[in-house]
Amino acid sequence: MAEFEDQWGDEISDDVLILAATEIDREKIKINENHEGGVLTISCSSLLEKRSSKGQNPLERIRGGYLWVSDLISQSWCEHQMIYKLTGVAFLVPQIIPPIEESKIVTAGSNLHLARELEVHDVVKIKTTSDEDIFAVKVLNLLTSIDQLLQGAKVCREVPIFGAPFGKDVFFMGIIDELRCDPETMEIELLEFKTRNDCRMPSKSQKHSHHLQVLLYKELFNDIVKGNLMKEVIAQNFRLDLEKEFGEEIMKLATKHIIGNKECGNLDLLLESLFTKSQCLTCINSVLIEYCHQANQTTIGFDQVENDEQWIKKQYDYYMDFWLGRREPSGVDIEEAWKCQRCDFSEICDWREQKAKLCGKNNQINDK
Repeated sequence: MAEFEDQWGDEISDDVLILAATEIDREKIKINENHEGGVLTISCSSLLEKRSSKGQNPLERIRGGYLWVSDLISQSWCEHQMIYKLTGVAFLVPQIIPPIEESKIVTAGSNLHLARELEVHDVVKIKTTSDEDIFAVKVLNLLTSIDQLLQGAKVCREVPIFGAPFGKDVFFMGIIDELRCDPETMEIELLEFKTRNDCRMPSKSQKHSHHLQVLLYKELFNDIVKGNLMKEVIAQNFRLDLEKEFGEEIMKLATKHIIGNKECGNLDLLLESLFTKSQCLTCINSVLIEYCHQANQTTIGFDQVENDEQWIKKQYDYYMDFWLGRREPSGVDIEEAWKCQRCDFSEICDWREQKAKLCGKNNQINDK
């Protein structure tokens, strides 16, 4: 089987970051200079201030109205680091932040993911002529996986997923590493594949992020199976015309997935087929994370993730409060200050400076 190359990827290119940086109102950026120590910091709050009178919240301001699941994973690690990255602040102060290149660790992890993907299908480039065509590629890739599961396949990898979890108005997209299905019982397990540079299981903070990720994937997938996702919600979030005719190549591919082999000329028909077929599946009933050592590609261990609905909703609501403009961004706690040692933005982080000053004051009080 083949999967089609997705043109709405999960990663952010330098071109997008440069665009974000040029749209920042430089006069509103709060730059604090400590002349004694030669320290310059940039306020995250000032990066998020509205331009003119539009009153945009961070979701609209820096993410265009929808999120990737990976955004929440970055946010759970450190909101300040996420904001600095998404607003392209590195391009404003290149003298302080050198060009950020993909690390060898990230590259090795990406290569392992690609190798696993190519074990079960090829990746094929196709021509798209509109935003509707581009979104149709996601739907086609998800439909391909659903068709495979319904026909008895035991494994599908790199499965696109999308929706508005917990019945809220914020739309998410993501990519599930792997779905496993028992052809006899049709029970479905979600497996997330994580690679590590060292041969140890992850820290508590890393596990927190990973659990958030996979439980959101589960929620999004199960919503489609239950029939909770509406075509109108998709059209509204991406400003898509459900009736707009596909380009020739997309139309040929889409028609193959329509029940009865009728011509499929638009998103309305394609999404109808997606919802009809997905409701023949069962919901995900098991979530597993596999940790693999990059160097020798051996499994370090597994983490069976329990479904804690109350916890995931609490986490979701907390992170959404930031995106919807209900609270200011927050950095890491003192207990997790070790994260700053591996952060590209530690030299300009105002949160780090504030916490350092607070610790200094507390030490002075304790010395008296």
